[in-house]
Amino acid sequence: MTSSDAYLADVRRAMVGMDTSIRDDILRELQGHIAESAAANGGNLEVSLTSLGPAREVGRHYREVYGYGRVYQVLFAVVAFLLAVPSVPVLIVGADFLFPFSLSLLFVVGAAMWILWVSVAAGSRAGMFAGVAGLAARLVAFIAVAAGQPAAITDVGGLGLLIAVSVLFVLLGAIPGTAKQLWSGPRNEL
Repeated sequence: MTSSDAYLADVRRAMVGMDTSIRDDILRELQGHIAESAAANGGNLEVSLTSLGPAREVGRHYREVYGYGRVYQVLFAVVAFLLAVPSVPVLIVGADFLFPFSLSLLFVVGAAMWILWVSVAAGSRAGMFAGVAGLAARLVAFIAVAAGQPAAITDVGGLGLLIAVSVLFVLLGAIPGTAKQLWSGPRNEL
């Protein structure tokens, strides 16, 4: 394996999660750029690779620009959905037990942290998608409990809180990724 191949392999590893067709196009372009740059430098491949910068930074930059692929975005949303279902305060009511309110708060915090991370790491589109999945999970869980428990007691304040926290998930998914784009300084384009 040449140093060019090793460099491109490191760039590929740093772009994990990207759509494969986009990643492969970027790698072909980089390979062509490296070959042209080396030819212009009298065949000095190391100077060409050094001028591009560290492979991991190059790969991360491309992933930041092009984002994660659909598979990863769906995976992020599925995790948000699964974390949000038990965040509805009273999901299980029986003669002997009640799903603890404090435990549901842990799931609210966990889902909110996950959605924030997705928005910062994968961008506002993926964050909003995860936030909408969290909102949907909370509403589906509530409707399932309300339909399955005809004697369930609900009040306007509780419904308002359910909807407010659910909408907050969507906002948490949108704001950090958007703020990151707006507040980041000018980039050196590759």
